[in-house]
Amino acid sequence: MVAALRAGASRIAVPSTLRDAEVERALRRMSALAAAVRWLAPDSPAPAEEPAPWLLLPASSLIHVDALAGLLAAPAPRGAVLAPSAAGPAPVALAPTALVAAWWKDLAAGRPVGAALARQLAEAGAELRAATGPHVTVREAGDLDRAEAALQATLGIAVDSGVDRHLHRRCSRWISRLLVRTPVTPNQVSLVSLTIGLVAIWCFWQATAATALLGVLAYALACIVDHADGEIARLTFQESRLGATLDWTIDTIIHVGIVLGIGVSSGGRLMGVVGLLAAAGVTLSAIFTRYLPREIEVGPTAGGLLKHIANRDVFYLVLLSFAALRWLAPPLVFVVAVVVAVGSQVYWVGCLARIRRPRP
Repeated sequence: MVAALRAGASRIAVPSTLRDAEVERALRRMSALAAAVRWLAPDSPAPAEEPAPWLLLPASSLIHVDALAGLLAAPAPRGAVLAPSAAGPAPVALAPTALVAAWWKDLAAGRPVGAALARQLAEAGAELRAATGPHVTVREAGDLDRAEAALQATLGIAVDSGVDRHLHRRCSRWISRLLVRTPVTPNQVSLVSLTIGLVAIWCFWQATAATALLGVLAYALACIVDHADGEIARLTFQESRLGATLDWTIDTIIHVGIVLGIGVSSGGRLMGVVGLLAAAGVTLSAIFTRYLPREIEVGPTAGGLLKHIANRDVFYLVLLSFAALRWLAPPLVFVVAVVVAVGSQVYWVGCLARIRRPRP
C-alpha cells in the first residue's frame, strides 16, 4: 500500500480479507495512506471502464516504490509486467481496466489468481519491464529475512558520506528496527538526537583531552540517532516538511555549538571571536547547503567539490584533530578553530559565487 501511494495512486483498493489489527495499527500512523485506502468486500461492484490502467500489487511480495519506476514509465495498452515477478506466484502488473473487471470478483474476495492472471497477461502480449528497485517474493518465513534486508538497503540517502554508510547507518538500523513497531514518532527521535548533541557541545566547551574524546563519541551517537529518525519516517510513511526542517535545525544547532565550543576551548578573547566566525560560517553554509541548486551539487565541478567538503567525514576529521591536539599539543588547538572559521566562510562564499554565476 505504501508503494502504491508513493507511486502516485490516489485510490488503493485492498481486499478486506487482508484487514487485521496489525494493518490497522500501521494505518493509524499513516494518515495520508489511510485516506487513500478503500477496503473491498467480496460483493464490491466492478470498476467502470476507464482509460487509466490498474496497478496490481500482490500482497505476497515486498515491492519498493523504486521497483515500479520502470513499470510506470510509459503507457502499456496491452499491459505490462515487472519482469522479476513474471515467473512468481503473482505478477506485479499494469493492467487494462477490462482485464481487471474480468477478474474482479476473485480480486475483491482476495482469492489467489496470480498464476492465471500472469498467463492471461502473457497471452495478451503484455510487456516485460525491468525492476529498478527491490522486489522480493515472500512465500514462507525464511523469505522475511531477505525482504527485510532488501528494505534496509533502501534506507540510505544520496548525500550519505563514507562515515554515514559504514558507521551511522549500520548502527541506526538497529534503532529503527526496534522503534518502527512502536508509537515513537520520527520527531521524538530527532529531539533525542538534539539532547545527545547538546552533551557533545558541552564536552567541547573548555574541553580537556578526555572531554574532547567524549564529545566525539557523543557526536557520533547523536548522528546515529539522527539517521534513525529519517529511517523511521521513511519506513512508516511519516515524512513531513516539519520533520525535515526540525532535522536540519537540530543538525545546525549541534554543528554550530561544537565549532563555537572549539573556539572557546582554544583560549582567549581572540579565539572566542574566531569561534563566533566559525559558528556564523557553519550557519550560512548549512543554509546554502540546504538550498543549493541541484545542478551544482554533483559532478567533477567546483560545485561538486563544495558539496563534498561539507560532509560529515571532514567534520569528523576536524573533531578528531582537535581531540588529538588537546592531548598531544594543547597550544596548537587554535589551529583547528582557525581552519574551521576559514573553511566555513570559504564554503558559503563559494556557494554564493556558484549560485550567482549565469547558467544557460
